[in-house]
Amino acid sequence: MIKHFIYLDQQKMYSLSSQIFEGITEFIVNEDNNSLDKKEEQKGPVGSGKILADVINTSTKSTEKRFLHDYSYTIFENYLLENNKIVSFSTEDLDYSNIDDYSFIKIKAKAKFNDIDKINELFRDFNKIGESLTHVRLSQDIELKEAELKAETNPKKVEQLIKEIDSIGNSKNLKKLARLNNLQRSQSFLDNLSVLTQYGFSNQFEIEQNLDKLKFSTFLKRECLREKEDILIKKFSRITEKEIVVVGIITQGVSSQAPLVGDSNNLINLKELLSNFIDHLANIEHSISGKSEYEIIIDPIAVYVEL
Repeated sequence: MIKHFIYLDQQKMYSLSSQIFEGITEFIVNEDNNSLDKKEEQKGPVGSGKILADVINTSTKSTEKRFLHDYSYTIFENYLLENNKIVSFSTEDLDYSNIDDYSFIKIKAKAKFNDIDKINELFRDFNKIGESLTHVRLSQDIELKEAELKAETNPKKVEQLIKEIDSIGNSKNLKKLARLNNLQRSQSFLDNLSVLTQYGFSNQFEIEQNLDKLKFSTFLKRECLREKEDILIKKFSRITEKEIVVVGIITQGVSSQAPLVGDSNNLINLKELLSNFIDHLANIEHSISGKSEYEIIIDPIAVYVEL
């Protein structure tokens, strides 16, 4: 199966695979000009059954090393599958009774991309965007009135049409119409929402997948994306039509347990005071961005589309 990678955490993948394959790492030396290519094959440790390759390009100018990431990842995932070290979920298989027996997980399902940076940008400019959308929607009415104005010769009707055009484009009327269409909100309300999202979610870029009653939340490092976020969303849509494969490590399983806050009246020293403060902080964070009962949190290694 060919994999079209959306995301690959090379450092995490090589850290894990080096433990599996006894420290063997693979890299390519890329060079910019005409070069001499040499390909060498190296066998892995006894019993691994893996063949690893070094491709070396020799050049007179700048040299860049990079791992054979995609091929190395394929070796890594095949090992997990062949050795039954990964639990898989798809639209056809929803048995999660033994999920606690696994550390690695693979999900194949349609996905939603949640970009907190984009949400905060929307909160900041929501009213401006709402007013602009309303103006664009009314532009057809304005064009019709302007066409009517050009053909009109009666001075009174000309004056009336001018007033109507000005009224349609009037900023107060635009805001009123935008508010009627739920495209205007109190700016203080939007600012407070932005404060909560910035505190609770920072600048997270998340993939959300749902299968039956299970929700899988995968938090991606932006620097490990193969393309910029806006291009990625343009290609796949914010709510994807294609099924996306996520492979990673389960960090929080199915649970409804919320943080507990200790009794601050029985604290002895500063260390205990700080510990209690952290408990309160965890409780606040849980109320803003806490995990739901049937939500599984994943530390991702790779995200891709199967071709």
